[in-house]
Amino acid sequence: MRNTPARSSAGKNEFGGPRRRGTDVLMAINVTVFALQFLTKDKLLLWGAKDNQLIRAGQWWRLITPVALHANLLHLVTNNYSLNSLGPAVEMLSGRQRFLSVYAASAVAGSAASFAFSPAASVGASGAIFGLGGALAVYCARHRELMGSQSDAILRSLGQSLALNIAIGFSTPQIDQWGHFGGLLGGALTAYLLGPRLERVKRKGGHSLQDNPPIPLFTSKL
Repeated sequence: MRNTPARSSAGKNEFGGPRRRGTDVLMAINVTVFALQFLTKDKLLLWGAKDNQLIRAGQWWRLITPVALHANLLHLVTNNYSLNSLGPAVEMLSGRQRFLSVYAASAVAGSAASFAFSPAASVGASGAIFGLGGALAVYCARHRELMGSQSDAILRSLGQSLALNIAIGFSTPQIDQWGHFGGLLGGALTAYLLGPRLERVKRKGGHSLQDNPPIPLFTSKL
């Protein structure tokens, strides 16, 4: 968050792929809303930027609307690039319903943390994107036995990316670090509760995987 090829030939991880449609819809929403912002002369407060005074006055919807707003074109491109990098992996591993649940929960958690600890107005999808990183980290940590060395490699990469983003955030006053931290924790907690949580179970003829998260709301059938 910041303060004030053809569809038929698309691969699974390319824009338009059948297993990443949730990611593509979110990216399209970001672009569409930014175009509407431009047409209305970028009235971010009117569109729903996080503003503490207005939230205290009862406009609680401002805890979710900032996720679709962006301060400028570079902000939009950066967040859509990050969403395109993380979103497909989380969506394919978790399923579309859990992916969208993580994204929404992370957006609200990021705005709530910013509301609690930062007086500045803010917009942006980065809190929700940090939440996707948290969800991917939970998945890898939870499935080390199944993923082997790949799990450690992904966790190491996520840790390096997190450290870099924190360093950039502390050196750039316009970046809402509280929104990032809140989104990260919100995404990790949502992924922990909703899963996936794959376990080996004994069945006739061998073993299979079963999805047993703490809250079996969107459990996958394996």
